[in-house]
Amino acid sequence: MTKKQYLEQILKETVDGGRVSEVERVYGAELPEVLKKIISNNEETIFLDDGVRILAFKEILNAKEELHVDFKADGIIPVADCGENDFIVYHFKETFWSKFNIIDEISFKKEKSIEALIK
Repeated sequence: MTKKQYLEQILKETVDGGRVSEVERVYGAELPEVLKKIISNNEETIFLDDGVRILAFKEILNAKEELHVDFKADGIIPVADCGENDFIVYHFKETFWSKFNIIDEISFKKEKSIEALIK
């Protein structure tokens, strides 16, 4: 799937309130609309044409255990694996998006929208 197709698809997605509530409970955060739509549309992993892998719902819920990073304590929610230990994340305390390296635990390429990071 191309990045453009994916972005168009999630914008049309209906929000699954149950899934959103579960993620908000696990992270203790209120999610922006676009993240609600991503979570509502990721039962399985989604691979984009450039190798970016949108995390499956269960991977987002269990990210601390699977990736060995306390995302909640860092105020972030992982959304996509970009390779090289870099992930697209949403910073729920400061309401912006960035890439985040899980080894160095640093954020870079900060953006106001996920679209700017995926494009």
